[in-house]
Amino acid sequence: MKEREKTKKRLLNKLGDLRSMLDELQEAIDEFQKAEEQIQEKIIEYEKLSALGRLTANVAHEIRNPITIIGGLAERLRKRLPPEAEEKEYADLISAEAKRLEDILKDVLLFSDKSFFQREMKNLNKIVEESLTGYEDACKNTPITINKSLSDVPPVYVDERQVRAAIGNLVSNAIDAMRDGGTLTVTTNTESINGKNHVALKVIDTGVGIAEENLKMIYEPFFSTKNTKQETGLGLPITRKIVEGHGGLIKIDSAVGKGSAFTLYFPYRAK
Repeated sequence: MKEREKTKKRLLNKLGDLRSMLDELQEAIDEFQKAEEQIQEKIIEYEKLSALGRLTANVAHEIRNPITIIGGLAERLRKRLPPEAEEKEYADLISAEAKRLEDILKDVLLFSDKSFFQREMKNLNKIVEESLTGYEDACKNTPITINKSLSDVPPVYVDERQVRAAIGNLVSNAIDAMRDGGTLTVTTNTESINGKNHVALKVIDTGVGIAEENLKMIYEPFFSTKNTKQETGLGLPITRKIVEGHGGLIKIDSAVGKGSAFTLYFPYRAK
């Protein structure tokens, strides 16, 4: 009788263990199905964005020539009109707006197009120095201070023109975020991420920061937290596209009222 009770108890324990295993298996299946649904949603979203990108690129190409013609004619008209003529103000406005539209189209085409990188081994510190020159001159008579802390980093295999564009986007955004003044700091150093070596380029500002609810949206095309007519909302998406096209990644840390820090990671091979 006692042996039967022991056997029954063992069986009940095993049954309990089996139920626990089945519960864990069901949880794993649920998690897998959830992950599968998320992947499917991302695939659908990617396909929609790809189609939208192709459509946007086609539209941009179609309207680029007319805009260029309008801008050229407005510029010729502006030069012919005497300075005191009332029409000159209109010609100036048309010329300026045409130039703005051309810049927007350039960003749209850059974002929509498949990136082609002309890479060479480059000194990232040199690219940073040259990229900051114009901004340093522009900030001389403003309450914005630009600091650099560039470490001795190895050369990276990059497209210099594209990297300059990425740096320009981040620095321009940082300056815009410090309308009342502040400090812009640019640093370089080496970091290891998941066992891979990277040169890290960080752009830090002491500006207004980005609200938490906007952080997940900042890389969305045409999304912007700025209220200026000049902002297309493509600067950060283009920057991410550039750095990811180099096999790297971009990270952000931001706090409202304290500022933001964007870091671009470019992979390199250690000697």
